[in-house]
Amino acid sequence: MIFGTFLRRSDKTQNRVEPVAAPAMNAQLPTVAGGERRKLDLAATFLLDDVSPKVRLNLAESLADDHNAPRPVILALTEDRTDIAATIVSRSPVLTDNDLIDLIGRGNHEIRAAVAVRTAVSAPVAAALAEVGGRFDIALLLRNQGARLTANVMVRLASRCGKDATIRELLLERSELPATARHILIEKIGDTLADAGLVTALIPPRKRERMRREACEAALVRVLAGASEAELSEMTEHLRVEGRLSTMFLIHALCAGRTAFFAEVISNLSGVARVRARAILASGRPRAVRALIEAAGISRDLSEVFSEAVAIWREEGGDIPGDSGIFLRLAERCRRQKDLSEGGHALVDAVERLAISEMRQMAKAYVHELLSDAA
Repeated sequence: MIFGTFLRRSDKTQNRVEPVAAPAMNAQLPTVAGGERRKLDLAATFLLDDVSPKVRLNLAESLADDHNAPRPVILALTEDRTDIAATIVSRSPVLTDNDLIDLIGRGNHEIRAAVAVRTAVSAPVAAALAEVGGRFDIALLLRNQGARLTANVMVRLASRCGKDATIRELLLERSELPATARHILIEKIGDTLADAGLVTALIPPRKRERMRREACEAALVRVLAGASEAELSEMTEHLRVEGRLSTMFLIHALCAGRTAFFAEVISNLSGVARVRARAILASGRPRAVRALIEAAGISRDLSEVFSEAVAIWREEGGDIPGDSGIFLRLAERCRRQKDLSEGGHALVDAVERLAISEMRQMAKAYVHELLSDAA
């Protein structure tokens, strides 16, 4: 009866639009009988070929939230004009993950945005968006509380879009952001600052690169403070592959109290089991500690500096927060060694520079706290 009414009123677009919503809305009612449902599906299929986009858009609006909407009609509407397709793509529960992934791959940015704002976005769909989505789509995905973002997806987003300030901020707001993704974002920020016009105009390239590296390493050392054991293992492998496990970074991490991370690195690079590596660092003889450190690829002339740093942390009670005093104590002890190599002296000089940097950070934090209390 409804279908017949539509046919009789097909002379004007407005007359055709009005009855479209009724059959589709009725189709969502559980009381619709099988025969009546069949008629409604046929009516919806017929409307797919209506010359007026208003009619097809009204049809899409009516079917978008219907779990029982005819799948052929839903799929056909996803191929329609962008606004019509986006209505279905953003809402229809009939579309499967495979449908959505296919739409992400061949659709335009408006279709990908429609996927990103769905009430629920599964991990595979989010991964597909992370791989090919644009800035706008990714920002919508990150703002969607119903999107399931795995650690791998967040790492990929950081790698692809980390230079975009908006996306970077949205990622950093997520408490579950893995340490690896945070490191990638640190590097992106460092690159952005180093390439800034004022910086390039005032600072020579070599000094600019050293400042960028030291700032990124200092930030990463702070990120490591809140990393879980699983994240430390993942981060170690990530840094190893990226070639970021420099001697300077490792002594910085060790002096700053990231002893669990240092043990993970030594285990990874030396091939010694994690439990055994930690046991040697915690209570092994100095000769065993040096042998383990050298097995990780740290040269003999530098292993003594690391061994002294391990000894200091044993005296301090193990894995506790570090401060500039550790850096200074290490430098003072090493300076007293007459047989310290040229490379060792260079490393100690770097440790003293780190001490100055740590003291500056502590001073800034102290003044900020005083100003906050006075406000």
